[in-house]
Amino acid sequence: MGKHNFFFFAIILMAAAVFASCTDFFSTSLASWASRHPDKLIPTVTPDNVEELITTAENNPDLSLSLLKKIQDAADEAYGDDKQKLQNAALEVAVNAAGVGHAVLAAAGELTTIGDAEHAKILVKDSLDDMENLEEASSILFDILPAPNTQEFDDFVAFADPNDLALAAALLIAGEAKKDGDFDKHINDIGHDTPRSEPEKLAVEMAKAAMAREDELSESIRDVLKGLNLISG
Repeated sequence: MGKHNFFFFAIILMAAAVFASCTDFFSTSLASWASRHPDKLIPTVTPDNVEELITTAENNPDLSLSLLKKIQDAADEAYGDDKQKLQNAALEVAVNAAGVGHAVLAAAGELTTIGDAEHAKILVKDSLDDMENLEEASSILFDILPAPNTQEFDDFVAFADPNDLALAAALLIAGEAKKDGDFDKHINDIGHDTPRSEPEKLAVEMAKAAMAREDELSESIRDVLKGLNLISG
């Protein structure tokens, strides 16, 4: 190989190595930056773009948590049907942010293998530590949703998917149980005349609303509600 050709070949190899290093730098740096600043990746939320944003963030708990915060901002300024749409979007996003579905799926292998209410209770209990952002997502969701025994609440649950209502009710209860520190006692006390927190009261009413459309609920989700003492039978 001539001297000029050798130097030309060496320059190409060096350029390729630099390019590969830069590509790796930008991809890893972007991923690292995104993990540190997920809020910056979510645009202003509107009733028109919220469904697309849910799809974008659904497999990323931290991104879903950032989306939930922006849904809260949007819901604070919304009215009527727009507010209901954002509240119902918050149900799904909060579950994604806390990793409730993923945690239970990981413990059960398949959601359809839950089998009964006691098994469902054990799965939720065993999955608490795997539910990322659980307490924060539960707190934000509670702030977004309307209080029970109001016309706004009745309108909200009538518009909601009962399966989303049920899973979000389970999220609220899981958040309260984790905060309480004694999962079994907390779950066993539900349905008795013990004082309830406001999120727990909301969860109970959401579960009732979901069960009012029981024919639309999956059997596994009914088992979760039973296992958490949110419904009887």
